[in-house]
Amino acid sequence: MNLIKRVILLIVMSLIVILTLYAYSYRQSVSVIENQINTRNEEKLSYFLNRIESLLDQNMIYATLVTKDPEIKKVAYGELPPASYDRVSVIQSIESKLNLFSITNQIMNIITLYFPKIDLALSTVPETGTNPQDILKDYTSNWKLTKVDISGVKMDAFSRFFVSPYQAEPTDLMKSDFIIRVDFFTKNITTLLDEFKMNGNGEAFFYGSSEQIVYNSTANMTLIQQLLKEYPIVNAKGMNKSATIVELDGKKYILYVLPSEKLGWSMVDLEPLEKILKPVNDSRNLFYIILFLLLLLGMVAAYFLYFYIQVPIRILIRSSEHIKNKNFSYRIQSLRKDEFRQLFDSFNDMAKEIDELIKRVYAEEIRSREAVMKQLQSQINPHFLYNCLAYIVNMAKMNKNQSVIAMAHNLGDYYKYTTRNETLETTLGTELELAVNYMNIMNHQLDKFQYIISVPEPMKAKKIPKLIIQPIIENAIIHGLEEISMNGLITVVGVDDGLVYRLIIEDNGPGLSTDALMALRAKTENEHNDSPQKGIWNVHHRFKYYFGLRSGMRLDNSALGGLRIELVWEKATGE
Repeated sequence: MNLIKRVILLIVMSLIVILTLYAYSYRQSVSVIENQINTRNEEKLSYFLNRIESLLDQNMIYATLVTKDPEIKKVAYGELPPASYDRVSVIQSIESKLNLFSITNQIMNIITLYFPKIDLALSTVPETGTNPQDILKDYTSNWKLTKVDISGVKMDAFSRFFVSPYQAEPTDLMKSDFIIRVDFFTKNITTLLDEFKMNGNGEAFFYGSSEQIVYNSTANMTLIQQLLKEYPIVNAKGMNKSATIVELDGKKYILYVLPSEKLGWSMVDLEPLEKILKPVNDSRNLFYIILFLLLLLGMVAAYFLYFYIQVPIRILIRSSEHIKNKNFSYRIQSLRKDEFRQLFDSFNDMAKEIDELIKRVYAEEIRSREAVMKQLQSQINPHFLYNCLAYIVNMAKMNKNQSVIAMAHNLGDYYKYTTRNETLETTLGTELELAVNYMNIMNHQLDKFQYIISVPEPMKAKKIPKLIIQPIIENAIIHGLEEISMNGLITVVGVDDGLVYRLIIEDNGPGLSTDALMALRAKTENEHNDSPQKGIWNVHHRFKYYFGLRSGMRLDNSALGGLRIELVWEKATGE
């Protein structure tokens, strides 16, 4: 994994950790806020429900006070004056007391007093008529939602009857002393719901059943009806958990239901969760924007890190590979003007110095090899000249003038060939011609061997050092064929063996024993040779100097009976 990937991974992991911690913090914050909101709304619901119940309790208290009034008791016992003036005065006095009770309440209500014994009904609203049939039809000992007719207008109100004495049964209502009816208009509850809603964002309503609901004056009827349809509010008295999350039209709300034990109704509030959590959600969205900007900034930083650091490092790595692959002429081409420009220039200077140094070392190595090869070649010439002169002397003593002349001519050609010091290399074909010339000379002298040469024509054009084959042929004749009487044979075979060339020279002489062969191999491989016999050793080391350490001479016994010498050298690149 490179540097840029590690930086990007570090940025992503850091953001993941930050996001995880924030998500946990956000959940905790939302939980705390919801708990606080639930507590506040439940307390508010409880407060307004207590106010509603308190107003209803006040009406009960006023009804109880009415039963204690002496003047009302006298009328209830049938002591209403018969005279019109006194009768009217008593009635007006009772009506004044009823109106006083109603005004003291500061709420919209109607108090009606009915005396069954004298069939008299008195009310704070004179237009409201009360007769025995209506009382028997509407009678309830608990608060009940009813329709009250005021001057022909039907109005919703909570109604309740109070009877004196209290133990009177509904079937014996007309035998009681008096009956008090209190009508508490729902407009009073609507006013409280408006006050409740004004302090929040929800939809508050007073719920009795799906047909009996008291709304606030600005209620969202569609939303409330959808709530009642999808989440029926049943068994409100048995609900322990007053706050519930509901979803309407894809939006979440908190539903609060607080039952009233006195009325059997419930105070209901529907709060939009999104509006409640809007500040927290806005903070969350702002955090996401900041997190995205941090991620974007991290990506930009990673890009700059890649462009200004990773890319130059890659260029340096690729350039180093060129140097490693011996492409010392390679140079970095860049128009950068930052710190890496100086580094690139230093690399180019270093590559230039290495290139020049390699060239100098290579030139010195070539000159050194040439000097060594000339020194080795100078060791061959005296040795070969000594043998040739000895041969000429012997031929002269035997009056073999033609052999002397042939040897003299060949010796002259030989020295004409070897004294050309302008180059130390020749072709394999030229070397074979020299070897054939030499074998013809030696065969004139010995007249007891033949030779066979089989080398592919393309192989004859390959470059080899001078005087490589002749010393091997000389060794085969002197140390091999001279010891047999006749039918000597020398074979020279060239083989193109894929990656290498092989030149195999064999004779049918007596050969060497295993110990002698091992000793000759060791002597040939030795870096120094102080013995007078240097021909084979000389050829081996000149071959290694010219073609490299993987090239050289291999010695073995031949299947023909004599010695097998194999010259092996690697092909040049591209062959």
